[in-house]
Amino acid sequence: IGTMNTADRSIALLDTALRRRFNFREMAPEPDLLADASKRTGIDLVRVLTTINQRIEYLMDREHRIGHAFFIGCETAEQVHAAMRDKVIPLLQEYFFEDWSRIHGVLGDGFIGSVTLKCPLGEGEDRKSWFVRLEKQPDGSDRFPHDAFAQLIGKVAGIVAESHE
Repeated sequence: IGTMNTADRSIALLDTALRRRFNFREMAPEPDLLADASKRTGIDLVRVLTTINQRIEYLMDREHRIGHAFFIGCETAEQVHAAMRDKVIPLLQEYFFEDWSRIHGVLGDGFIGSVTLKCPLGEGEDRKSWFVRLEKQPDGSDRFPHDAFAQLIGKVAGIVAESHE
């Protein structure tokens, strides 16, 4: 048994050779497998992964959705923050070729912020400068704002996300 992410199909001849010799079965992300990790961490990882993948599919395609393995082993909220910071965001940087407006489209204001840069020549358009919203903790670690995950899934004061499933 071998595994391969469909997003990793970049060596055409090798990919073709493997496809001739083996059977392939799609194994889609299964957000429901994160129910226990959600309880352990206090973060609704089922909805987080579902939301991220719906946005990736809209902005890119279904082949680039991320799997539940990114979060399934998380025991604490700190581990979820680390997975977002060290795995999910770098992957999205690759997917979108550093197009931070699209990364923001996937993760939203809780994770990605921006400031406006004025054209230094006074002749051109203003541009956005993007940054990852990390807050230094007393223990020296970096975490996202306390409501970042709630913003992502639409559970912020007065906002209710619609589901059409």
